[in-house]
Amino acid sequence: MVSFTVKIEPVAKARPRVSMRHGRAFAYTPKKSADYERAIAAECPKALMEGPLALSLQFGIPIPKSWSKKKKADAVANVIRPTSRPDIDNYIKAVMDAVNGLAYHDDSQVVSIFAKLIYAENPHVRFEAARV
Repeated sequence: MVSFTVKIEPVAKARPRVSMRHGRAFAYTPKKSADYERAIAAECPKALMEGPLALSLQFGIPIPKSWSKKKKADAVANVIRPTSRPDIDNYIKAVMDAVNGLAYHDDSQVVSIFAKLIYAENPHVRFEAARV
């Protein structure tokens, strides 16, 4: 089993950008996504698990500062959950790409994913991978 938590504001995987250089097109990952993936990878223990895997992910996103104290309290108590963009699958993709080659050989090994998006006073990403 691989398990770790990174105290970082979750970032959704951005679509690759395309740029022209010397008459040729090339795709690249935007800086914010690339920096986020490096931060996640830095905290991931190198385990290279074998076989089919189940992932459990939790994304704690910051509570908007403009909210009232009552609304903030409801967010912390999970009465209010994030339902706006970005979509949870984009958060998942960023973490899976970040730990590819560290927690497991390839993300094709993942056969099950449980993920939740919550509001948190301390933004974070929790990652767990286990054999199934």
